[in-house]
Formats: sequence, C-alpha cells, structure tokens
Amino acid sequence: MNKLTTVLITSLAGALTLAGAACSSSSSSSNNDSGSGSGTIPLPSTSTGFVQDMTSGVIGAWFAYGDGVGMGANTTTTDNANSDCVLKGGFAPADCSQITSPTPGQPFPPTDPNSSKMCTSGTAAVVMNKSGSPDYSDLWGAGIGLDFNNPGGDSGAPAGYLDLSAYAGIEFDFTADVLPTNAMRVNFPFKTMHNTDSPFWMGATASSSPLTGKDSSGNAPQHVKVAWSDVGGPFYLTQQTPPVDITQYPFDPKNVQAIQFQVFTNTKTTTPYSFCVANLALTKK
Repeated sequence: MNKLTTVLITSLAGALTLAGAACSSSSSSSNNDSGSGSGTIPLPSTSTGFVQDMTSGVIGAWFAYGDGVGMGANTTTTDNANSDCVLKGGFAPADCSQITSPTPGQPFPPTDPNSSKMCTSGTAAVVMNKSGSPDYSDLWGAGIGLDFNNPGGDSGAPAGYLDLSAYAGIEFDFTADVLPTNAMRVNFPFKTMHNTDSPFWMGATASSSPLTGKDSSGNAPQHVKVAWSDVGGPFYLTQQTPPVDITQYPFDPKNVQAIQFQVFTNTKTTTPYSFCVANLALTKK
C-alpha cells in the first residue's frame, strides 16, 4: 500500500512574503484555456514560493516533502531523525527518499517568475521490509506541493482547509526531464479522507495519475486540467485485504488542504525524478 503522509514541509520565509509583489503568470501551453486564460484564476508565487490570491482565498507556500523529511526541517536541517523513514520505520537516512532540489524547509523560488515554474528533482526510495512485509507507510516517496490555507507558511505549521467548490477544478503545465513511468500522483488531501490516504487525479480507477510531460502532439508542456469530479480513490485501498470501500470517502472540494505532486515508491527499485509545474490556476465553472 502506498501511503502519503499529510505532513507538509513549507518555506520558513513564506510568511514574510505576504506583502511582497506576486509574479505575473503567463502560459507556455499551446492549449486555448491555459494557466493565464480568462477561464482561470492564476495562482502565481512570489520569489520565495508563497502564494496569496484574494479572489479564491488561496494562501500558502510551495514546499518539498518526502519520507526522509521531518517536521523540524528548516534552513539548517532536513530533520531526518523525525521523518517517517527514520523515526517510524527505523531505516537509515541513506535508505530514505532523497530530495536533490529544492531543499526542504528553505524558501522555494520559482525557476521562471513569469510562469511561477516550480521544479524538483530527487530519487524515491525502494520499499524495504519491516516486520516481514513491505513498509509502504514509512517509505512512500517524495514530491512538491502547495498549501491552500496556511498563512503562516512556516515549517511544521498544520495546514488548514479551503472551500474550492466554487471552481470546476485546477490546471497547470507539466514538464519532466526524468519522468517516472506510472509512478506519480497529483494528490488532494482533504478533511474527511481515509486516514492519510489522499485521493488523486484519476485515483478512483488507476494506481497513478496520467502525467506525461507532453501534449497529444508530443510537445512539451502537457497542459493538465483536473476536474474535481476526476479526483478520487485512492485506488490502492481497494487492493488491500480486506479492501476499503473508497466510495465511503468521496473527495470534498469544500475542504481541500493542498495539491501535492508525489513520486511514489515500489519494492523493486529506486525511482529517479526531475519535473516542473508551471502556470498553476483554478478553473472557473
């Protein structure tokens, strides 16, 4: 079972950017309804990765997170000792998922301020056994995300929930230099989900989200439009013994915590990754 923690490691400097000028958002997508189109509410970030949109109420910081990152991550440490992998799983830091960039707990600047392009790279761990079975709970991977209701923006601060039901969904441009095959999910943790098992884009019927990095013509970027109706699951709960009835935990866009781009783990090999998300925007109804 792939299990995603809801611990969110955000930028320490995020709260200091509330008064800063937000970067403008322009789309590099060839699709008609892109990140800066009239049918969207763009969510641009400041130079430290903080987002504040007065229209939707979205306020929070972009962050890097992983099974090897603890709640105390800050500008001087990633706090391996208090991570799921080390503290709960009992594994060595070298056995955890490794984040090359950005550094968890530090400001997360966009690589392109015009599109608020947020990039990350690293390697998701291979799942090892604990007590005779694969420990997906403590070796679940790594990724980046954005809190929707976390005005503090500081490391370890619990993120609140936001009502995004006035919108049809969310969209973004996705590119990848190293794309894990069928090993990524666009997660949407929400208030009444099953334990820490986040639903994800196309998660009701698939084990991963269909991220390719290219459009239908084979050109980058892939412009992704996620309708709230396509957020569900997670599918892997139906494969457990006994299976979990995921229809009892329908995704609720009235209480969304964050969007998370997760590279998840497997028992056979480590999973390198390098990808970017740009032009994040809410889709109007």
